[in-house]
Amino acid sequence: MMYFLVCRESGLDCDFVIRGKTFEEFIENGANHAIQKHGMRAEDLYSGDIPTNLLCHSFSEDIEK
Repeated sequence: MMYFLVCRESGLDCDFVIRGKTFEEFIENGANHAIQKHGMRAEDLYSGDIPTNLLCHSFSEDIEK
C-alpha cells in the first residue's frame, strides 16, 4: 500500500506529491515538506487551526497489486 497526497489538494498552490509506504512515513514526509517548502512551523501542523493541515486531511491510499 502507498499513501499519497498532492500538496495542492491541501489548499496550497503546490504540485508536490507527498508519498509514504506507511502512514507514519507519509506523515513524516508531509510534515517535512510543509516545514521546508512552505515555511510552516511544526506547531502549525498539529494545531488544526490552518486549512492546510497536511497531517489529517485529504490523503489517498493506493493499493499496489
